[in-house]
Amino acid sequence: MKKLSIAALALSSAFLSGQALATDYSITKEKQPSRMLVLSSAGGLQSEYFSILNMDLRDIPYGDKTGTITGVSYVSAGFAQSSAETSEICFFRAYSNNPLMCEPIEPNSTGTVTAFNGQWFQAGVQVSIVHRVEATGSFHYLEPNREESVTFHYTSD
Repeated sequence: MKKLSIAALALSSAFLSGQALATDYSITKEKQPSRMLVLSSAGGLQSEYFSILNMDLRDIPYGDKTGTITGVSYVSAGFAQSSAETSEICFFRAYSNNPLMCEPIEPNSTGTVTAFNGQWFQAGVQVSIVHRVEATGSFHYLEPNREESVTFHYTSD
């Protein structure tokens, strides 16, 4: 009986030590959007990119620097003088110049996007918040009303 207990203890210890516990992390990036140039016949476009750099991961244990995205929270600015503004948030895989997917969001809002859930998280991934304004017939600049931020939520594997 004693040999069976020791064997069971050794087996359960080996099983538990082989399983890593997943840990949840959040990394927030903030930027002040630049003003938007609105052309009289083409409208305006303004984008801010929020990239995860290696230095953003410096306080995270080595084995937890990669994982799976569980949500992306955002605070978007608005361009107050615009009447026909649209916005979207886009996800880019690590070191890619092309967005993998985009989701429409309301200008000057806060929220969480779950469409990016399940995507791989690592240094180099990025999210952009894009604002578009239709042509107004006059050339002018629009000022953002606040700072924008993005929080990456992920679980280490």
